[in-house]
Amino acid sequence: MSLRESLEVPSFSESERDRRWDIANKLMEEQGLDALIIYGDREGSAPATFAPDTYFTNERPGSIVIFPKNEEPIAIVFLTTAVEDHIQAGYTNSQGWIKPQNMYVGKMGANVVQVLEKRGLDNASFGVIGLDSYPPFYFDGAMPYNTWQTITEQLPESTFKKVGDRFFELTTVKSDEEIAVLKWSANVGEKMCQAMLETTKPGVRENEIYAAAVSACSKNLGYTAEILLGSGPEFVGWGPPAWNYRPEEPRLIQEGDVVLAEVFSSFGMLETQHQPAIAVGEVHPDFEKAAKVARKSYENGVEKLKDGTTFGNVVEAMNKPMQEVDAWHVHPLIHSISPYGLIGVGDKLADLPEAKNYGQVLQIPSVGMDTELKSGMVFAFEPNCAIGKRVINLGGTVIVGEDRGIELNDNSTRLMRA
Repeated sequence: MSLRESLEVPSFSESERDRRWDIANKLMEEQGLDALIIYGDREGSAPATFAPDTYFTNERPGSIVIFPKNEEPIAIVFLTTAVEDHIQAGYTNSQGWIKPQNMYVGKMGANVVQVLEKRGLDNASFGVIGLDSYPPFYFDGAMPYNTWQTITEQLPESTFKKVGDRFFELTTVKSDEEIAVLKWSANVGEKMCQAMLETTKPGVRENEIYAAAVSACSKNLGYTAEILLGSGPEFVGWGPPAWNYRPEEPRLIQEGDVVLAEVFSSFGMLETQHQPAIAVGEVHPDFEKAAKVARKSYENGVEKLKDGTTFGNVVEAMNKPMQEVDAWHVHPLIHSISPYGLIGVGDKLADLPEAKNYGQVLQIPSVGMDTELKSGMVFAFEPNCAIGKRVINLGGTVIVGEDRGIELNDNSTRLMRA
């Protein structure tokens, strides 16, 4: 369904706002806190943004939020342009949740301290979101060192407690309104993958496939900051195309190639992920074998992703088909999404002879294997099977259901054929 076909664009109500603010107060009550300090990464960060600030503000991302207990949140934004945008939103009746008197410019530690002092919070107990590890992007937390050092040095009588993990626990189950937004995002991602498929053919360059996905995203009211993409008759990499970060010519697609990608689709700061694998004509039998194994892994995961089971049971089920063919992996098989937090990894990562030539190759750890799943949690499925130098990566976004996973998309969950 395109934007032209339906103008029923989902949005967040005041009830959703109140639900989220109640979560903040619940967190403060149970942890014995006077206020929260919530760090949001810069806008446009990719591939997955760290934006707990927007969870409480419904505003432009990239702020530090101060949330005093039983009061309304305060947003310390990074530039005057954020204020200008807030004024403009008032002209058009657009719904953010921060009042003008609760918005300050200057996303720096010294300004955070000034706001806290002005609000009588210079000698308080704070819960901090932004210090906890947030793999795979912020293993040491997202909060900048200078910002954090200034806050702690200038508030010596205050106490600070990391509460990011508990924030994850309280927000990982999605409301009906959030699920509606996620479904919109997933539909956009589906159209991005279809556009990539329709563009892929011998003689086309990788950047044309990338452009087709970005165009489909914008046309259907979505946002993407980055797409991971690679191609070839053999391919073991996993990241943005090299021509995104160094000056070189995009690769020309040829018969027998497989195009592999990871598509990030976002709407309302809720992201879905999609894993298109596109076979160009007849491909090597190892690709076909890997595709069957990856699809079986996906099916196993969907069957297990239900209320009351543990995350580890899902990971084990998804890894089993890989073990049966002694396959290796380029990245995890599954992780939670919107927000990140749980990560499920197979047995073997970067299992190539060349890996021994590198100074150190640390394995990505599985995280949260004992976590009990609840209906409404959201996961990115990305079962990837590598046989030698031939990799297939499939998958999409799946919600934990009562009896099995609820799939939000279809086309990228199977090998696509150009």
